Amino acid sequence: MQIVRGHDEKFQGTTVQRQFGDVRVSLVEGGPFELIRPARLIGPESEGYLRVCRLLTGQLRVFQDGRCGVARGPQLICFDSTRSYKIVMPERFRMVDVLVSHRLMGITPKDAELLTARPWCGALGLAALMSELLAGLEQHAGEVETAIDLLGGSVASLAAALIAERMRGLAADSEVARQALMLHVQAYIRERLADPELCPAAVAQRYNVSLRYLQKIFAEHGTSPARWIRDERLARCRAELGDPGLDHLPVAVIGERSGLYGASHFSRLFRDRYGTTPRDYRKTMAVPAGPPAVRIPVAVPA
Repeated sequence: MQIVRGHDEKFQGTTVQRQFGDVRVSLVEGGPFELIRPARLIGPESEGYLRVCRLLTGQLRVFQDGRCGVARGPQLICFDSTRSYKIVMPERFRMVDVLVSHRLMGITPKDAELLTARPWCGALGLAALMSELLAGLEQHAGEVETAIDLLGGSVASLAAALIAERMRGLAADSEVARQALMLHVQAYIRERLADPELCPAAVAQRYNVSLRYLQKIFAEHGTSPARWIRDERLARCRAELGDPGLDHLPVAVIGERSGLYGASHFSRLFRDRYGTTPRDYRKTMAVPAGPPAVRIPVAVPA
């Protein structure tokens, strides 16, 4: 890891570790400083590890997998050893954490992406038990001399149960969150079709998500952000070309009203989408459907 601090700051901190079977518990104190583990320093590992942290004093900020999570005691937060991360301690802190392998938890590095850099409430349910256990290990770990492996197995079992519960909740929340985000993004795009600067990168920035994530949720609907923006623009143009109240507007202006600038560019996109040019489509829509039907009275015999 790389420790980042100002040139005039003196680094001070301590780490005390204790092994409980396959589980390692650490008490860390110091700060303020940053810890960075870039991808270039992560070599091939026989197995990955998840580090679950419980703040006793101070604050911890975890940056990983495109998220930033902020935790204070009794909250829990974790990060994964197989991918780059940054840890920020903006003030002096004391923290106890447990290091458990993916193998013990029954998860993969891909599974761990759901968990990282997300603070967990440490006041309810299994999270409260884990939070109190870690705080207790900070106070009494040095007094434990027997049944070390048994205690480590208990910590690992509790961590596995907590992680399984957390993953189930996040998986469900993630699906609902993606659906909600999709609806918000679609509404945002429709309101700004005339903006020539509207693009997937601008939409991702507006909703504070990565462009890759935005592409992922659109892919679940069989499209992409760029294609969806283009299709919405073309659909609005087609509706306006068929509106008699807008017949006075040139075809190029119809395109510009939905963010499609350049008459030839607009015409090409429209033809590729609907099989006809905007001008020909307008002419087709302007052709009367035919004379109105005439109702002919029929005499019915008495």
